[in-house]
Amino acid sequence: MRGCVDVESGQNLIWLTFVIAGMDSLNPCAFYILTFLLSILIYARDRRKILIVGGVFVFFSGLCYFLFMAAWLNVFLIGSSIQPLIWAIMIFVIITGAINVKDYFNPGEGPSLSASGEKLSKIGRSVRKLMKTRSLLALTIGASALAFTVNLYELLCTAGFPVIYTRILSDSNLPAPIYYLYLVLYNVVYVLPLLAIVLAFAFTLGRMRFSETWARRLKLFSGYLMISLAIALLANPVILELAQGAVEILLLSTLLTAATIGVYEGLWRKRYKR
Repeated sequence: MRGCVDVESGQNLIWLTFVIAGMDSLNPCAFYILTFLLSILIYARDRRKILIVGGVFVFFSGLCYFLFMAAWLNVFLIGSSIQPLIWAIMIFVIITGAINVKDYFNPGEGPSLSASGEKLSKIGRSVRKLMKTRSLLALTIGASALAFTVNLYELLCTAGFPVIYTRILSDSNLPAPIYYLYLVLYNVVYVLPLLAIVLAFAFTLGRMRFSETWARRLKLFSGYLMISLAIALLANPVILELAQGAVEILLLSTLLTAATIGVYEGLWRKRYKR
């Protein structure tokens, strides 16, 4: 019966919220697009504009993700007992993770969940228009519209994490308002790295950048994480209820990422030198 949860399971859920949101917060698509936006704004040499546009982007990143997760939560609350649905969703997560892994090896080729060059060009033109805006209100409204649109592009990049989290959350037997408080907590954790990037750009005026190489590496890591989490949950649905399970999945994904980068980039450098 929904509406009650014991203290221990509540503590586990808080732990899981921080762990999965922390994994999800390393969002290569969001990092890359945000630094792309801020890099254009750097030419204005205006910290206020950087903080406004960056702050609006961070806010809408959290808002779009919250709405996206609320929709998935309600899907699971209604159909959590439909096993084929769960399998279909976990397979979707695995496919999403595999596409992110593919993007590390072959960016710009085949299916991708990242914003295309054409979309980035449109975003760039919109940002340049914002740079010419003198009205604070017009700047905020324009930045809000741009941020909402941009965040729709990147929802699928790490969609696996919110899907997995809302799947777990739906089984927690909580009062309805508490579900949404957990989603708020998740999204606060999710946007913290984005907020840190905005502040770093504003106060160093762009001396700190997020390169495409690191975006690809983070996509590789997030891809391995999504695949590992989905397979683990299909094999053992309660694996994340213990801290050890989450740590093991995180460690495995980290080792796979490090090994892949070491082997692939090492071989690439050897080929390039020849």
